[in-house]
Amino acid sequence: MTKLTIYGFPQSTYVRTARMACEEKGAPYELSMLGFSSDALPELHPFRKIPAARHGDVHLYETSAICRYVDAAFDGPAIVPADPAAAARMEQWISVVNAYVDPPVIRQIVSERVVRKMQGGQIDEDKCAAAVPLARHALSVVNDRLAASAYLAGAEISIADFFLLPIIFYFRSMPEGAAMLPDFAALTDWYDRVEARPGAQATVPPPPGERLT
Repeated sequence: MTKLTIYGFPQSTYVRTARMACEEKGAPYELSMLGFSSDALPELHPFRKIPAARHGDVHLYETSAICRYVDAAFDGPAIVPADPAAAARMEQWISVVNAYVDPPVIRQIVSERVVRKMQGGQIDEDKCAAAVPLARHALSVVNDRLAASAYLAGAEISIADFFLLPIIFYFRSMPEGAAMLPDFAALTDWYDRVEARPGAQATVPPPPGERLT
C-alpha cells in the first residue's frame, strides 16, 4: 500500500497528533521534514501551517482532516468511534483541546518558555502568568471528563486523545505544568496510560531545534 506522507517537523504537537493516528491505525507513513520558512509550504497549506499530507492523488491539510482520512482509508483498529454519540463527543473534545487547551498552554506558556528562549529573547513572565488561570480552567474541565471516562470520547481511545497528549507532553516540563498537573489525578492517570502506548512511544519528539533521526 502506498505510504501516506506527513509534512512538518516532529516537535509540532499537531504533527505528532497526525503521526499518532497513523501509528495507532497501523497506516504506513513517512514524515517529510518541513519548516515554516520552507518555500514549499504555501503549496501544501495555504495558511502556512503544519501538518499537511499526501497519499497518492489525495492532498490534505488540517490535522483533524488528516486523522479522519487515515481512519477511513486504511485498514486497522478504528480511531473514530462507531457510535454516533461517542463520535460527536470526539469532535467536541477535539474542539475543546484546540480552542481552550492549546492557546494558553502551547501558544502562551510553552511557546514563551521554549520558542522565545531558542530565539534568544527574554521570557515574558507576565504572559505566562496570565495564561495560568486559563490553562487551569481548561484542564480542570478535561480532568472532570477523564474522571468519568477512560478516554475523552468514551471507553476507547480516539483521535481526540491524540490531540491532547502532545500538549500535556510539553506542559509537564514547564514550571506551570509541574505545579498544576498534580492537582489533576484523572488527567495524569490518562496521560500515563496513553503515553505508554506504542503509538505514543514511536512519536516522542526530539528536543526543540533538533532534527528527527
